[in-house]
Amino acid sequence: MAAHRILGEHAVVLGGSMAGLVAARVLSDHYRRVTLVERDRFPDGPLTRKGVPQIRHVHVLLKRGEVVLDGLFPGLLDELVQGGAHSIDMAGDTRWHHYGGWKVRFRSGMQFHCQSRPYLEWKVRARVAATSGVEIADGCDALGLVLDAEGTKIAGLRIRDADGDERTLAADLVVDASGRGSRTPHWLESLGFCSPRESRVGVDVGYASRLYRPPAGTGRSWKALFIYHQAPGTRLAVIVPVENDLWMVTEVGWFRDYPPGDEQGFLDFARSLPEPDVYEAIRNAEPCSPIAVHRFPYNLRRHYERLGSMPAGLVVLGDAFCSFNPIYGQGMTSAALGAATLGDILKETGGDGRKESRLDTIGRRFHSRFGRILDGVWMQTTSEDLRFPQAEGKRAWWLGLANAYTARVYELSRTDPVVSRAFLEVMHLMQPPISLLRPAIARRVLFAGLARKTSETGEVRYVDLAQ
Repeated sequence: MAAHRILGEHAVVLGGSMAGLVAARVLSDHYRRVTLVERDRFPDGPLTRKGVPQIRHVHVLLKRGEVVLDGLFPGLLDELVQGGAHSIDMAGDTRWHHYGGWKVRFRSGMQFHCQSRPYLEWKVRARVAATSGVEIADGCDALGLVLDAEGTKIAGLRIRDADGDERTLAADLVVDASGRGSRTPHWLESLGFCSPRESRVGVDVGYASRLYRPPAGTGRSWKALFIYHQAPGTRLAVIVPVENDLWMVTEVGWFRDYPPGDEQGFLDFARSLPEPDVYEAIRNAEPCSPIAVHRFPYNLRRHYERLGSMPAGLVVLGDAFCSFNPIYGQGMTSAALGAATLGDILKETGGDGRKESRLDTIGRRFHSRFGRILDGVWMQTTSEDLRFPQAEGKRAWWLGLANAYTARVYELSRTDPVVSRAFLEVMHLMQPPISLLRPAIARRVLFAGLARKTSETGEVRYVDLAQ
């Protein structure tokens, strides 16, 4: 393996969730020292913490995110499974009611891992902590960015450490991975720069989640169960297997149709879904945790890629850059993609004086490139949310056509494995949304009567997807 170019002495990462952890690992290849700053004290184990309020709910690491993590942390996925995580086939092991019908089941080869968010973060954090040159400074609060003498470049990050002392961490590069509540827009304004313009799509989503021990001997044909809504319906629920042979059950309601946080209300919400399967699965299961609730008001994108003026030496990624409606499971994978994109930028950066290799363009190049990647993910997520008339946000002229086309894709996914596989590839960010328009898929969507029909009984079929 070729040696990585060392670009500087010290990089600082703000935020210790998945985005910050993966960014710290990427930076360790290019800076002699990396300090990860986190306000929380990290727990010694797979436990929840205050700084991740949504941590007790179902989190899905999409296939594209798994590919990134597997490249950065070899053997991690096997380690997760050895510790109790589950690797399941998205179409073969999942029973999924979507857009008014049950999706066809077949062995898709689209494997993904199911585990709790605390367990995943704990395993990744252990890998990062063991990385040469990385120091974790938890219990430290970030106070603001520091400019160099010329006022054009970030020179460090002011912090208050765990003992209450204030100091400045000098840095060649500061990466803000502090999440949706990022203070970078305010800090930029206080330094005389503009803050980024924001785009929002309001959804007012509420979550309620609980761990259960599955009842024995029920003869289930699935490992994961999804009951999704179809507009104008606003309720869904999912069951995924996690470590310790437990189920994590999450109920979701859009537009303030929030699932209750009490036991009877939780069961009643499950019973109200379009299909009774979730209710039937949990009504005799053993509850193993309190019911956790969380609310999410809107998708938020900060357009750092459009800022005309920004100090050098600053990168923003993860939810601090773009925060998606979590029901689509894109948050952790987008964070991983952001870190991977930063890694690509750093690999391309040298000290030979070429314009594209200058150190002070790292942030600008990253925000521009990752902004283009986010365009497709943002369109995919917000187009679904804007299918609801209650959603608040700007609607593009083409939205109605796009939603009509994807509606046909969803309908065909009940019967056509080829279309279903194409949809899963887009969902897992392995292909861009425009791939659903390629001729082999468009012909099936537009001439659905010619598509091969398969059973909707829940039987798992082995289908040659090359046909």
